[in-house]
Amino acid sequence: MPEKKIILGKNNNLTDEVNFLRELIRFCNSVLEPRLNTSFPIGGYFESMSAFLNEPSYPTRFFSLDPEGHDVKCAGLYLVGYTRGYYGQTNDLSKRMEMFAKKNGLIFSGPIYNTYLADEISISDPTQYLLQASASVIEARRVSSRRPYRRL
Repeated sequence: MPEKKIILGKNNNLTDEVNFLRELIRFCNSVLEPRLNTSFPIGGYFESMSAFLNEPSYPTRFFSLDPEGHDVKCAGLYLVGYTRGYYGQTNDLSKRMEMFAKKNGLIFSGPIYNTYLADEISISDPTQYLLQASASVIEARRVSSRRPYRRL
């Protein structure tokens, strides 16, 4: 994925399902520089894959894919997965991503961005919202303890 400018919100105080919506609304209404434009996709930010696996419904922060933002989603290799459901409901997406990474020699190396691509603006049924999780990864390299044979 290429580098993208984003607006990254303050840390969330999520403790239960009710608070998810309250924190999301707080992010959307907060005084940010630049001012948040809700026309751009919003999502949940997780510090690491372990945070996404442990609490997939409780992002550490919220973000917006606003190209005027001062924060950056770094360019690099990302493992991307999709699921349908309400904002904080990722179903088994985090576990599927973990299994795929293990099977294909990928190591998680940064934050997870769970972008809410299709929400109440375009879909009336909240169980059908489209979520995209992108996780920064690096390819695992097999390291041998043997030194390669070298001809003189």
